[in-house]
Amino acid sequence: DGLIGVVDVLFEAERLVVELDGRAFHSDDETFQHDRTRQNRLVRAGYTVLRFTWDDITRRPADVVAQILAHLARAA
Repeated sequence: DGLIGVVDVLFEAERLVVELDGRAFHSDDETFQHDRTRQNRLVRAGYTVLRFTWDDITRRPADVVAQILAHLARAA
């Protein structure tokens, strides 16, 4: 919907958004600001936003999965 906008991963029923932040797509000021504005809008609407970097995904994937699963378990 218009409130959510485009997100990387959405668990709608659990109101969880997962964002993957890479330098290639988040390096200019306009994109950086847009992402923060959208995140604040999501939080105001009751969503939790978890942000992960490329380093998180490639070097700590088990931690990433654990954080997502912990949130999903709390939401259930």
